[in-house]
Amino acid sequence: MRLVRPSLTASVALLAGLALAGCVSSTNAGWTFAPPPSATPVPAASGSPAAGGSAAPSAVPAASGPAASGPVASGPVASGSTADVTITALNIAFTQASVNAPAGKAFTLLFDNQDASVQHDVYIKDASGTQVFAGAIVTGPAQTTYNIPSLAAGSYTFFCSIHTNMTGTLVVQ
Repeated sequence: MRLVRPSLTASVALLAGLALAGCVSSTNAGWTFAPPPSATPVPAASGSPAAGGSAAPSAVPAASGPAASGPVASGPVASGSTADVTITALNIAFTQASVNAPAGKAFTLLFDNQDASVQHDVYIKDASGTQVFAGAIVTGPAQTTYNIPSLAAGSYTFFCSIHTNMTGTLVVQ
């Protein structure tokens, strides 16, 4: 008859006991099969804001200054305002070939991206090709209003930086 070493038997028994104790222990071992709770609040199922929240987007002030100091970037401003100019994106194209804007004063541009799940933006460059405005990216369908700085009278090109075939003319007069 062959004898089993007592130290091997004791080691196996100890490991089995530790494994079993880890499975039935009431203390938290520092890990779990469930994912940790999200730090981001879950939106209400109806699409309405959580208690104390607001459905309106927050306003982001646009950078200001003369166009000669470089391109101006702008985020969306609060919705519900009226705009001086409207540009619409649909089927990976701008629906307006040309739009007019006032010369010598800042103006607002309503950008209406009607392409579902498609990102678009509006950039403006002057006749020399210098970029004078860079709008934030908008994933459709959505609208945003950009604050455009004062531009001198003339003809400008507006375009989508993501889809460079999307272009139009901004006539400032």
